[in-house]
Amino acid sequence: YLRMDLWHHRIVLHADGSDDLAYMGWRVAGPQEFAAMQEKLSAAGIPFTVGTEAEARERRVLGLLKLADPGGNPTEIFFGPQVDTHKPFHPGRPMFGKFLTGSQGVGHCILRQDDVEAAARFYELLGLRGSVEYHLHLPNGMVAQPYFMHCNERQ
Repeated sequence: YLRMDLWHHRIVLHADGSDDLAYMGWRVAGPQEFAAMQEKLSAAGIPFTVGTEAEARERRVLGLLKLADPGGNPTEIFFGPQVDTHKPFHPGRPMFGKFLTGSQGVGHCILRQDDVEAAARFYELLGLRGSVEYHLHLPNGMVAQPYFMHCNERQ
């Protein structure tokens, strides 16, 4: 478990021989929002399973849904993360600008998608919002158009 704030962890490393994303978690506010998300996913025809008690314990959350995004990326929706306010976080090295995650979460993650429109619809259903924010000229002459999705009050 890797910490970067008062949460028990933000990143988990699994020593299982694979070299890939095991899951990406998205938090909802509480049990009512968790139930509402299940209804929303069901209404949209998106298959999911409710995580077992053992999986929720391992993730240090109170509830967990497991599904995949349109690109096949393993996705989890959870509520009730363990917050260790009794264990202040102190980074192992000084952080320029006093880096804090807090309600802002981890920061950026990049998920490859073959169908960007389907992925945007999926993540919008989860409550994120976004668009193409710039064109990135690549050395091979191609132009990438990264689609940024935002999920916290900073945006």
